[in-house]
Amino acid sequence: FDKTYFLDANEGGEKAYELLIHAMKETGKVAIARVMIRTKETLAALRIWQDTVVMETMFYYDEVRRPELLPPSRPAKLHENEIKMAVSLVQNLSTKFEPEKYTNEYRQALREMIEAKVAGEQIAVPAAPEGGKVIDLMDALKASLAAVEQKRVSAASASSATAGQVKKTRRKKAVT
Repeated sequence: FDKTYFLDANEGGEKAYELLIHAMKETGKVAIARVMIRTKETLAALRIWQDTVVMETMFYYDEVRRPELLPPSRPAKLHENEIKMAVSLVQNLSTKFEPEKYTNEYRQALREMIEAKVAGEQIAVPAAPEGGKVIDLMDALKASLAAVEQKRVSAASASSATAGQVKKTRRKKAVT
């Protein structure tokens, strides 16, 4: 998918809108449509999300690079313990997805640069980041698992330490 749009009924179209929602939910189907956005025809999928019709623009078949066009990859030999560690790491780092936690950092940096330019400030071009160094995957997996386990142990010991403490309150004197 490319972009998402939330659709609502125009005045007088409320019944058709609700009927579409119920029919699509009951059948579990997604509708495919051609739509005009500005001056460009695009392919879109209509689906139901939280009792709302959502339109997501899609790429046409010829706009998507097919895997057979990619250069052939060399299969790597994986050891069972590497697979177990990688799966364990993924499971330990998995959390509920909260979209509000993610922001478009590029857009924010661009906005700040534009505001600085409008304010008459000199814009400095940031230095390009250095390339990453090659690391041993097994060592990285072990270190990541150890860090996740340490966080769990720290959180558990902190909560158990505060759980045993009893809060003392002062006696209040009666007002006469």
